[in-house]
Amino acid sequence: MNGREPFAELEMRPVDSRDVDAVVASFQRMSDRSLYYRFLTGTTDPAPLVRAHLQLVDGLDHGALAVFDADEIVAVAHWDRDRAHPEQAEISISVADEWQHHGLGRALVRATAGDARRHGVDVLMARVLAENGAARVLAAHQDPVETEFDGAETEFRFELAS
Repeated sequence: MNGREPFAELEMRPVDSRDVDAVVASFQRMSDRSLYYRFLTGTTDPAPLVRAHLQLVDGLDHGALAVFDADEIVAVAHWDRDRAHPEQAEISISVADEWQHHGLGRALVRATAGDARRHGVDVLMARVLAENGAARVLAAHQDPVETEFDGAETEFRFELAS
């Protein structure tokens, strides 16, 4: 990304208010299955959820990174600080269907963790549907300090290096 291999053609940068429509469009292009995995529930129109979440992005307690292929967003990652535990944040990653299984999620996890860490986050949490094998493998390869199974979901906890 940003001229570096293995994704030299892609650009990654923080999401800002100019990107809202492009982020919404990226979710609208996703398959129903990808949307289900991202939102942990079925949704026919992700636009209201995505717009509401993007309104929270302030670069202090809520951060978002987008990956662009030319003018099209192909991946988005968010971290959202836990108000009750400000040293913790939840992370979420969404990758366009055609870009999945190529390592883009791993790269975005590293970048998002670094961004959250720079904002004082020491612990990341990720909730993944138990049936989402690819996301569970991705999370497991990030060396979680705790993994909790709760029915249809698995929660991973990661401590960020100082």
